[in-house]
Amino acid sequence: MGLPEGVRIRFDHFSIASRSIDRGIEWFQRYFTTHPRSPKQISEQARGGFLWQDFYLGGTAVEFIAELPGVKDFITTFINKRGEGMHHLSFEVERIDPIVATMKARGVRIVDEYDLADGSRTAFLSPRSAFGALIQLWQPVDYEKPIPRPDPDGEVRFDHIALAVREIPKAIDFFVENFGAEVVQEQVQSSTQGNFMLAQVAVHGVKIELIQSSGPGAGEDDFVAKFIETHGEGMHHFTVDVRDFDGVLNKLNADGIRVVGKDTNYRGERQFFISPKSAFGTLIQVWDGLNGPREGSE
Repeated sequence: MGLPEGVRIRFDHFSIASRSIDRGIEWFQRYFTTHPRSPKQISEQARGGFLWQDFYLGGTAVEFIAELPGVKDFITTFINKRGEGMHHLSFEVERIDPIVATMKARGVRIVDEYDLADGSRTAFLSPRSAFGALIQLWQPVDYEKPIPRPDPDGEVRFDHIALAVREIPKAIDFFVENFGAEVVQEQVQSSTQGNFMLAQVAVHGVKIELIQSSGPGAGEDDFVAKFIETHGEGMHHFTVDVRDFDGVLNKLNADGIRVVGKDTNYRGERQFFISPKSAFGTLIQVWDGLNGPREGSE
């Protein structure tokens, strides 16, 4: 199981579908340290094309995608159905054919396979096969070409992307069997809330956290079950550590940005969540992890 022998893969970015790329980029620049990666441009990899632009957040690339003026496409369909929010995960692969063939043989549904004019190729794993997550496989023209990434500045660190799933063991098996993922956290009960369980897998450059309801005893605040009931399984939130925790929080509060879920985790790190209503449909968890535990924390 795992990847076909000798085939390399690396995580490249995750994407947020938005009505306005400009507003999305400006919002992140205001509250977090970001580094530009690519200017806004048109992609022709999908029928009709779409707009995209990306940037680095704590060493991880974040892409905003939006429809072209007058073009009603897959982004329009996504936003009309679910609202703005996290749209897909993207992995670069050295050779796409053996990976796609292997996954198909295992019963993974592959959709939207494209060969582009520049020689690059792409295919997507259907959310029906990937626990609600749309996953892109991208074969660039030159896999060996170095990817310039900004030097870590110590102000923000990207930690993980979380998927809400019904059964963590099945999700772990999927990523291990199809991506050669490494389990870095076995399934455990959350230390901050007793109503959900979590596990984590490292998948070639990105850490994916799998969250699951604790079941019938989870109580009324069973946010995982409510999320799945409303949206189905899929991407739930992403998490960053910041150096200036109080500065970020104060700026958000001053601007009237909705902040929820203030708490302290088992390591003694303070945390809060930025509401999706204020962040382009994206739930963002912010940790004070770069400064270490506070004195007197449990």
